[in-house]
Amino acid sequence: MDSHLQSATRLHLDLACVKLTNTEAKLNETEQKLEATRKVVEKLDTRIFIWRINNFTDFWRQAYFSAKTDQKPSKESVPFYTDRTESYGYKLKVRIYPEGSVGRFYGSMVVAIVVMKGEYDAILSWPFEKKVTFTLIDQQEDPVERKNITHLFIPANDPEAFAKPLTGDSKERCGFLLFFAKLHSRRYLVNDTLFLQVEVSSP
Repeated sequence: MDSHLQSATRLHLDLACVKLTNTEAKLNETEQKLEATRKVVEKLDTRIFIWRINNFTDFWRQAYFSAKTDQKPSKESVPFYTDRTESYGYKLKVRIYPEGSVGRFYGSMVVAIVVMKGEYDAILSWPFEKKVTFTLIDQQEDPVERKNITHLFIPANDPEAFAKPLTGDSKERCGFLLFFAKLHSRRYLVNDTLFLQVEVSSP
């Protein structure tokens, strides 16, 4: 036995190296599968809502002149749920407030994500902490030429604003984001219509 161990040491080491190499290859393969699964899960947990905002010029003008009377007019999207099937999750809506000049619409707009009182609040975790990405879509015909404007909003930075909506007067929770956009610098505003994409995903 001693003689065999001494004479076959190199062979044993080679066999161990082969086994170690095979184990490392399997580990790498498993890690790749886990990463692919993670991306699939993230995609399944992502809700994309696109808001088509029509008659934007009239809305902006009304908001501009109303601002002189200390009013704060806004425009709201239809409510939507964060689940991809649109039948479960947090109930949200988007609200915009125009800012800047009324002439050529140079300036900015304030975008708010509003957490509404929903049917499933009792079984959801609070505060609302999902990541919200706003994208103003450039309507260039060639998708390659588009220069969308994207802003990230993280509700976790303001947990009190996204606590569970209560009954009574406090039925909504919201956070605000200043959204800079020169709407006529490209094709963000076409036929008096804007497209604002809202992507809700895992934090």
